[in-house]
Amino acid sequence: MHDWMVAFGIRKKGIGFQAAELTESVSELSNPARGWYQIHTFAAEQEPDFEELRWCLHPKDTLAFLLIDIGHFRDRDLEQEVLDRIRRIFSFFSERSYDCIVRIVYDHEGKALLREPSFFSQVKSHLEQIGRLMEQFADTVFVFQGLLVGNWGEMHSSKFLSEAQMGQMAEILRRYKGEETYLAVRRPVYWRMLHEEQKETGQVTADDMGIFDDGILGSESHLGTFGTQSRKCASWNSPWERTEELSFETEIGRLAPNGGEAVYSRDYLQELTPETVLDILGKMQVTYLNRAHDTRILEVWKEWKYPGAGLWKGKSIYDYVSAHLGYRFLIRKACVSFKRKDHVYFAEIEVENTGFAGYYQEAEICLEYTDNSGVYSSEVLEPRMKGWKSKERRRLARTIEAGDGGVYLTARRKKDGAVIRFGNESDEQGRVLLGEITGLL
Repeated sequence: MHDWMVAFGIRKKGIGFQAAELTESVSELSNPARGWYQIHTFAAEQEPDFEELRWCLHPKDTLAFLLIDIGHFRDRDLEQEVLDRIRRIFSFFSERSYDCIVRIVYDHEGKALLREPSFFSQVKSHLEQIGRLMEQFADTVFVFQGLLVGNWGEMHSSKFLSEAQMGQMAEILRRYKGEETYLAVRRPVYWRMLHEEQKETGQVTADDMGIFDDGILGSESHLGTFGTQSRKCASWNSPWERTEELSFETEIGRLAPNGGEAVYSRDYLQELTPETVLDILGKMQVTYLNRAHDTRILEVWKEWKYPGAGLWKGKSIYDYVSAHLGYRFLIRKACVSFKRKDHVYFAEIEVENTGFAGYYQEAEICLEYTDNSGVYSSEVLEPRMKGWKSKERRRLARTIEAGDGGVYLTARRKKDGAVIRFGNESDEQGRVLLGEITGLL
């Protein structure tokens, strides 16, 4: 017993319970619906080589970005054969438990005006078809980016971007998407155009739409993501200057996932420091980033050291970013005390989300232990993790009738039971040992 206790860093704390050291890990956690992704590009008219695709998957990724080009069908509805092909693509990633970021486009070469349909009615028809497909894979599609239109599907250089048209396209997607599928638009100003009803208060309320910024750190404006006018001088439906748009993205990111691509710029790099990079990613509430789009900026991050003290001192900011994309739940404190009068234990645990972003899906935290009858038990401590914001701490407490043995904390996503690992050291099952009840009363 003594050797086991030493191995797990057990120290005595109070009668009958010996608490474990809650050591934070510096590992990148393979948790669902957050982290790095790579793009998998498909032409809707061509059958993918799924065997080859298997070998292209990154072993650590839980996210997959599916870019599906339907430009070949710009003048007609998608045929059943094409819909079945897209369904097979979705199924391939669903069977491997990926959370998918999906962008379906008419163009992936910067030629949207040549590749888009001639009539808006065809765009809406395609969205209806895609929406019905997305409905079938509600548990797989995490984020649906864009509205089909624009160069690379990035909602620029298109004739279908009036406020009225964008509203109709977004409404079609909303009719079909699942409760835990989020939409995303390219710029904050597009978000505001699609939320005219929030203009009066100027505040972001509960919503299902985030931002995908594919120009992160590429320039002062993130390659045109932001404008130059102050919020006071500009209208609700105009782009604002960088600082105010970043603050607006902070509000959006508390309700829906933001992400995108970081871009290297030799000139703008001179304006950046490790501190500013981490500050910007935090303000953007970044949940996901492309690991392969522009590796030059990622190589810089691998060279730059984390600017703070503590556990991450000496690590690269790439390592820090990898660990903090999206949510990262860290157990700060844990105390289990014996209540002699009732012959029960009272557990109190403090957990903080130290990630850049919030948590956007239904999940729960459980306390696992052996009860006083010798039966392994699990009690829900936190039934609703969805909506847990970045930097938010929660105090979780429960009375348990426990017997001898370890007390563990676990977290799982509700829809599929996927393990959500804490930032603390854990076992292979993702359980964090809080301590050992010994029965020495």
